[in-house]
Amino acid sequence: MTGIASRQARPRAIAAGALIAGAFACAAPSAASAREMRLRYDVTVLGGVSLGEIEVTSMLDRAGYRIEIRTRPYRAAQLVGAAEQSGKVEGRWGRSGPEPRLYAANGSWRGRAYVSELHYPRGVPTIRRQEPSNEDREAVPAELIRGTVDSLSGVAGMLRKVAETEGCDGSTAIYDGRRRSLAVMTSSAKVQVSDQGALNGRALRCGFTVRTIAGFRHDDDREAAMRPLKGSVLIALREGGEFPLPLRFEVETRWFGTVAVQLAGPPVAAD
Repeated sequence: MTGIASRQARPRAIAAGALIAGAFACAAPSAASAREMRLRYDVTVLGGVSLGEIEVTSMLDRAGYRIEIRTRPYRAAQLVGAAEQSGKVEGRWGRSGPEPRLYAANGSWRGRAYVSELHYPRGVPTIRRQEPSNEDREAVPAELIRGTVDSLSGVAGMLRKVAETEGCDGSTAIYDGRRRSLAVMTSSAKVQVSDQGALNGRALRCGFTVRTIAGFRHDDDREAAMRPLKGSVLIALREGGEFPLPLRFEVETRWFGTVAVQLAGPPVAAD
C-alpha cells in the first residue's frame, strides 16, 4: 500500500469501526417503551491494547428513533491521529425501513476538523453543511445518493429486522455526505452465550462487509480504497419485546490487526 493509501485507510477504517459499533449499540432500548438509554463499549486490539471507548445514548420506540454516539480514543489511537468524534441521527420507521430526518457528524483527524450535516427533504439526502468541502473528492452521482441512509439509521434498521426475524441478512446503501458505501450483512449461526451475566442466552452471530463505491479522494489508491472492511458481530436475542443487543463486534484493520468492540456493561437509563 502506498503512503497516501495508508494514511487515508486509517481514518476510513477507524471511523467505520466506531460508527458501525455505535450503530449496533443503538438498538438496546425496548421497542415498546420510549426510554432513553446509555451504553458503553470498550475498543481494544485483540491481545489487550486499549484504543478507546464508545458511548451511545439512544431512544427507540414504535414510531421512530434518536441516536447519539461519542468515541473517545486513548493514546494508542491518538498516536495515529485519532481524536474524539461524535454523531447523531433522528428519524422514523417507514414502510421499507428507517427514514432519517437529520444526520450530523463531527470530529477531527490529525488536527483537521470536519463537520457534516444532512437533512432529508422528501427522503432525499441533502447536504446542509460540509466542512471542509468535497473539492478534494470525486462527486457522488445523484443516482447513487437516492435511496441511501446514514450508517446509524441503516444498522438500526437491520437490528429491527433481527428483532422481527432473528436473521440479519440484507444490504444497506450508505451515504454520509462524502462517500457512498454498501454494507452487506449475513447470518452465520445462532449460539448460546454464558459469559454475559444478565444478558446470557440465545445470540445471533453475523458477518458483514462495508465497501466504498463512490466519493473517493482524487489522490486515493483506488484499489486500496475500494477494498472492503470485513468483520462480525454477536447480537443477544432478547425476550419480551426488547430490541436485540450487540455484545461484541470485531473488524479487521490494516495496521492494528483485528479490533474488538465489547459491551462494557448492561444498558442503563440516561440521566
